[in-house]
Amino acid sequence: MSSLRLATTQREFRRASPLLLLEMRRNPDLLSGSPDISVAGVTYPAVNYKAGGDQTFTVMFDPQTGLPARIRTMDIDNVYGDSAYDLVLSDWRDYGGIKVAASRQYQINGRTIKEFKITNAAFNAPVGAESFAIPAAAKATAAKPATANVPYQWVLRRQIIGTYLDSENLTYDHRTTSGMQLNEIAPGVQHTAGGGANSLVVEMRDHLIVFDAPVNDWFSNVVIGMAKAKYPGKPIKYLILTHHHMDHTGGLRAYAAEGAAIVVGQGNGEHFRKYLAAPFTLNPDLASRDLSRTTVIEVADKQVFSDGKREVMVIVIDNPHAKGLMIGYIPDARLGFVTDLWSPGRDPLPAKINPALAAVYSGVNKAGITPLRFAGGHGSVGDYAPLVALAGK
Repeated sequence: MSSLRLATTQREFRRASPLLLLEMRRNPDLLSGSPDISVAGVTYPAVNYKAGGDQTFTVMFDPQTGLPARIRTMDIDNVYGDSAYDLVLSDWRDYGGIKVAASRQYQINGRTIKEFKITNAAFNAPVGAESFAIPAAAKATAAKPATANVPYQWVLRRQIIGTYLDSENLTYDHRTTSGMQLNEIAPGVQHTAGGGANSLVVEMRDHLIVFDAPVNDWFSNVVIGMAKAKYPGKPIKYLILTHHHMDHTGGLRAYAAEGAAIVVGQGNGEHFRKYLAAPFTLNPDLASRDLSRTTVIEVADKQVFSDGKREVMVIVIDNPHAKGLMIGYIPDARLGFVTDLWSPGRDPLPAKINPALAAVYSGVNKAGITPLRFAGGHGSVGDYAPLVALAGK
């Protein structure tokens, strides 16, 4: 495991274990009082326990039974900002004289994302000591758990959906060692490289337009810094988000802090207004400020941004991936930008066209644009002609 995943795993084992309560009993000097906390109309007496590093658990107790009801940490989430992450314990049962919470829900800001039910339990079942033996090679090379700025929610949520990249640097693809950089793929058009996801920076007469804000504000700060160095004096006026998924929008706040207007597909505006209104005091990459007045522009079908010389188009297309997903197009460069439906330069085209690629092809035809190449929110740049030929089959 990377140090980030290890720290996250250890924290979650601790949260769900009865040993946490024993720790609290044995270490009263690490306890501190907490005001009563109200959740869904129930008021819980609570106590804080500083378990080490950046791990502080707030344990809430059922006012009727005195049993633990919720075990909370306050986490930074790249979408929801400062977030309450709770393990909710209920349906306490007696197994061999020991009380066990048979129902366990995990909630973020009151929304259930995982649930476990214990239907049977056996205590002190014989387990051979060899089951716990750690190979010497693993001991010698294993990372120590990270102790600060652990992006717990990123690690947890990416594991839940099965796309977690177990790396010490969340934004770098394992296949890349050069780090973040800008590649000029057309005059005045820069494509980021070195990250697991990409942005596109387009130079206009007196400002810049950026497509997508992957992962987190650290990533965005790097891209913003490179864009300012490449095009000094040109502010970022628009951030165009192809769709709402967190690995392409998690760095939104850094652009809003620069004064950029946010451009999204129709139906996504409310989501992003909530996103921008949420407090983010725990964010290690961006100082807290009020972003709730950020301009959010919804595109119903197609919209053109022009400086009198260059145009940038955004087009909402029907697709199987996300509601209100948009592709971008720069007519003078005959260059498109697409995220997740196609990863040009990374994923070879299949023998038979799939619904995602068909959506790109249909969207291009419906919009009446004539791209020669596409840059990707993942991957690099690829010619459009092979996809046209595939669709023709």
